[in-house]
Amino acid sequence: MSTSKNTNEYESELIREVIHSNRGGKEVIERLVKAYGFTTRISLCSHLGVSQSTMANRYARDTFPADWMIICNVDTGASLIWLATGKGSMFSQGNESQTVIIPRKKISNGIIEDFGEIILDKADIQVGLSSPFSVTDGKSSYIADKYSGEVMDGFWLIEIDGLVSIRELYRFPGSRIRIENGKASFECQAEDIKVLGKVISRTEQL
Repeated sequence: MSTSKNTNEYESELIREVIHSNRGGKEVIERLVKAYGFTTRISLCSHLGVSQSTMANRYARDTFPADWMIICNVDTGASLIWLATGKGSMFSQGNESQTVIIPRKKISNGIIEDFGEIILDKADIQVGLSSPFSVTDGKSSYIADKYSGEVMDGFWLIEIDGLVSIRELYRFPGSRIRIENGKASFECQAEDIKVLGKVISRTEQL
């Protein structure tokens, strides 16, 4: 019998044992949070689509979350052995996580608030961003990046008179900025607006 087959049988038996014991849930949940890259169990709840009370109940009872473990394995590629037992590496060699966790924000009535975290495929995040984050505004979702340079033509997350919005901007000579807003479009000095981020991509809901 090959070494590979022996290893697979050992790992399979190990996973069966921990699942049948229905114990060790606290440690598994902590490893789930780590595998996803989240900072809190609340973010894990949001991603899995379960209530905080369900999470708290399983955590308190130390119930083994086999279903969540499988979802995490599919989502991130994290090792089932590591998720179940903490043994070995989080990711198999050459199988690093293809996901990334970024902050999520929401704009409502001109106020921007933290709205947890969101998990994305690495392929959906442009290489070279300094500090990307997600912004939801109505039916539109955006990926933006913190920015400290001069404003150029494009879409930006800005603040004017304490109100936050995403607008298309055009830069004119004399440090003047045109802010597109349909019939309410206007021009102002660059110093009249506060730039919160540069919009990288936009997704519209039907």
